[in-house]
Amino acid sequence: MKLRILLLTTLALSFSAFSQVSSSDKDYVNKTLMPSTALLYSQTESGSMEMRCTATAIGQDEKNYTFVTAAHCGCKDNTDKNSVSPEKAFFFIAPDIAGNKIYLKASPAGCGYRTKGDDFFLLTVDKTVTFPIIPLGNNPKLLDQVINIGGPLGIGKQVFLGSVSSPDIDRPIVEPDSNIEWSHAVLLQEFGINGGSSGSSVVCLDQHAICAFVVGTIAGTNMVALPVSRLKTFQEKLADKSYRWYIADPDSPPAKIVSTSDKK
Repeated sequence: MKLRILLLTTLALSFSAFSQVSSSDKDYVNKTLMPSTALLYSQTESGSMEMRCTATAIGQDEKNYTFVTAAHCGCKDNTDKNSVSPEKAFFFIAPDIAGNKIYLKASPAGCGYRTKGDDFFLLTVDKTVTFPIIPLGNNPKLLDQVINIGGPLGIGKQVFLGSVSSPDIDRPIVEPDSNIEWSHAVLLQEFGINGGSSGSSVVCLDQHAICAFVVGTIAGTNMVALPVSRLKTFQEKLADKSYRWYIADPDSPPAKIVSTSDKK
């Protein structure tokens, strides 16, 4: 019953907000943003698939797509060694196409060190399925209108709308029961976001580009997102091998990091 009430409330709020979105924005969401968004799964010991988070296609080369999600969805910090590595798991990207469940084997390509505020996880998949690429834009501004597609509660992709309530948290905010600091992150006002939406992209409607990434909540009311500039810096350091905290899984060959400018 609680889930039903939550869904009905979310649908009502989303419908009210979405009715104010232009037809061109609706077309963009349906034809580009929705199909570029996928769900991150891992395989359990029994062989079943466990949904973890939401991911977005942000780059490609001749053979592979690069997806981004949150590091806490599949990476582990080792504060004793000041390092981060992918979990020992088989990861899959699922397009979540209605009536056709497809799981694409995903290879870890880079983990951000959450202790330093880099809650990013890059993965690559081959081009078995076609995904539109969403470009990385600029950091959001106060009151920017944003749209987000996430997979909360494991019931598939959903569209959420909201606004930026603070583009830069100027406080030493720390995630409860951890040492993850969220200072200088972005605060959003959105309805319906819940577990499973972590890692999903926040698109600023005036840019039609990613401006932030959902990583958590504060008191269950404010959505916390990392500005896109942090991902750009993380990618640059991975590419020139100056990101000293990341240690790739020794059982897997290093994956190529695809530049967001290298797209067709």
